[in-house]
Amino acid sequence: MSLGFTFNEGPMARAKKDLDLRKLEVFYWVAELRSFSLAAEHLSLRQPTVSAHIRELEQKLDARLLNRVGGGITLTRLGGVLFKKAKALLSLKRETLAAIDTFQGRVEGELLIGGSNIPGEYILPRKLGLFIQKYPNVKPILRIGDSAEIVQAVLDGDVEMGFVGFNGADRRLSFQNIWKDEMVLAVGKDHPWSRLKGIDLKDLHEEGFISREGGSGTLRSFRSLLSRKGGDPEKLLNVTMELGSTAAVKEALVAGLGISILSRTSIQREIQDGFLKEVPIRGLKLERNFYQVFHRHRALSPVSQAFSNFLKPR
Repeated sequence: MSLGFTFNEGPMARAKKDLDLRKLEVFYWVAELRSFSLAAEHLSLRQPTVSAHIRELEQKLDARLLNRVGGGITLTRLGGVLFKKAKALLSLKRETLAAIDTFQGRVEGELLIGGSNIPGEYILPRKLGLFIQKYPNVKPILRIGDSAEIVQAVLDGDVEMGFVGFNGADRRLSFQNIWKDEMVLAVGKDHPWSRLKGIDLKDLHEEGFISREGGSGTLRSFRSLLSRKGGDPEKLLNVTMELGSTAAVKEALVAGLGISILSRTSIQREIQDGFLKEVPIRGLKLERNFYQVFHRHRALSPVSQAFSNFLKPR
């Protein structure tokens, strides 16, 4: 399929300016994933085919779109312009296919969703597995980041739905309570607190606290709970380390580098295997919710609507 842009030029010049939508799609995913091999895997193509599409697109435009330096990929200035246009065109393509599916009553195609670390790594994979058993022609594409990143991805249209650990205030978005979660104070098996039946809130400052990054829903929820208890999170927590993922925090705890608050869902295996221990905080019940978030002014595609319905309790 080609997309023609008309200029006040002759037939040969116009032909040169035509762009093949498939090549634009390949270019978009190489730029988005910063990898030829990952783009090939995503598009179910061979890597040489992906390279050929990019080479032919650059030849057609007589310009370089990607910088390949030190094994990494960055966009040239023209590449950046084309990336934004390709993103808009592919969004239009998805909307068009969704409209056709709606008309024909089909549930198939790409399911574009995002999940913050806990739902994305520990809840959604199993849910998606069950969903594609029911709808085998659906291809889930799950983006994982912290809650703030996933909310922004919904706003930007990069995903249709997100699953995050906080209830945002942006009026363009709808946040719906979907799952409950319990956070726990976790320490390594050899930590002095591992043998205690509980600690007081004021004791938290005595140990180095291993924190998630600022956009983490777990961190936001815990700080909110501390504030509601009348405590100042900045004074109660002695943050000695900030790490970008739940897996990194768990490894630091196992290594005996401090204490942290984590979702019980994320540490079930480490608790069972004896690498981590839960320590109750007296007088503090660490519960929070996970939220499904979508844009109020964008209709969900049939596949996204089907997944949303699939998640509702029966």
